[in-house]
Amino acid sequence: MSIKEACISVFNNWNNFSGRARRSEFWYFCLALFIAGFLISFIEAILYASIEGFPTILSYGIEFRDKEWQSVRNPIGPLTLIFNAIILFPSISVTSRRLQDRGISGWWQLSYFTIIGIFVIFIFLMLPSKEDENKWGRNPL
Repeated sequence: MSIKEACISVFNNWNNFSGRARRSEFWYFCLALFIAGFLISFIEAILYASIEGFPTILSYGIEFRDKEWQSVRNPIGPLTLIFNAIILFPSISVTSRRLQDRGISGWWQLSYFTIIGIFVIFIFLMLPSKEDENKWGRNPL
């Protein structure tokens, strides 16, 4: 599966929380999100630096000092918020299907609210799929 096929599959199945997703589908989608997020952040940084009144919604990150020794934080612009709103449900959906490919319920994503749960889910997402059919369907390979 290519990165293009993975993105098409994820966005076509954005409301499908049952079934299974291959590792390649999940990780290519994550790579596409990383690249798109980096490009959007880069564009917003250029706009923020070049347009004095460029709108920012929030500030995040480590404070640093500019030329006049004023405290400045990294801005979150409207493009980032729109991008995050667009990818929210497809990301949850593909993660749920990837966990179900391992034989684990998609509800395990709620463990993100604990610090240790982030690492546990990350490890589950890296493991290969179960060979046989499970209660979420046949192996997609």
